[in-house]
Amino acid sequence: MVRVTNRSMAGGCFGPVRVTVDVEPAAASSVHVADDFIDLRDRDRDDEYMRAELANEQWTAELTTGALRGVRAALLQHEYRTGPLRVVLVKHYLHIVESSYFSVRAGASRAVRAAIEQLPHRMVREWVTLTPGGPVVRLANPVDPEVGDTDAEVFIEVAPAAARSVVLAEDFATDATGPRLDAADLSRIPGIAVAAAHAALDRHEERVGPLRLTLVGHRPHQTVSWSLEHQYRDALDDGVRMAVEQLEFALAEQAG
Repeated sequence: MVRVTNRSMAGGCFGPVRVTVDVEPAAASSVHVADDFIDLRDRDRDDEYMRAELANEQWTAELTTGALRGVRAALLQHEYRTGPLRVVLVKHYLHIVESSYFSVRAGASRAVRAAIEQLPHRMVREWVTLTPGGPVVRLANPVDPEVGDTDAEVFIEVAPAAARSVVLAEDFATDATGPRLDAADLSRIPGIAVAAAHAALDRHEERVGPLRLTLVGHRPHQTVSWSLEHQYRDALDDGVRMAVEQLEFALAEQAG
């Protein structure tokens, strides 16, 4: 088990807000909240305003909801690296100015991500196929069902190669629909996805060498026209980062 309190970057938003979590491997993923998760520092216990804040059940429930949301977002993005985790929201001391749904959500998410960095990581074997020619990774970037109005989902296949290439599968766009996209929007997505794939490879490929990346399929979900480039950039960046991590494990296993 690791206990972590988030650290904010210098000059970043929500700098004074801290959230402490306990994180440990478990048989199944779960999130829990300590009874005194929202609390006051000793120096604030005699402050009438701060005592009133702590007694405001609607306010503390909102902060707790934000923290839970942050934990689940971090698990969605990073829990695959460790396997199932048990997370306990241990403590958030109310800040007279900065405590809010969004700041506590960000603090909790950062704390869980930092905890995951301290735990042993693994290869996700259902994503990896070991072949005589080398490992092949097939996966899709995680999509947050609680957001659901912006996240594109892209299915990719990634393998080591002599030289980089990005390939569109013949049926990449088959049956792809988006309730907020028209035919013209949908026709732009293959080109956007190819450009986003190259940008992601620029950021991550050097860790394992040249890669062949096949864009297998995609689901726009609730993506809107004005955010296509942003959504497919983020989707491919997450997917390629995850695939490269898995290739590192697989290549080491094959070499050893």
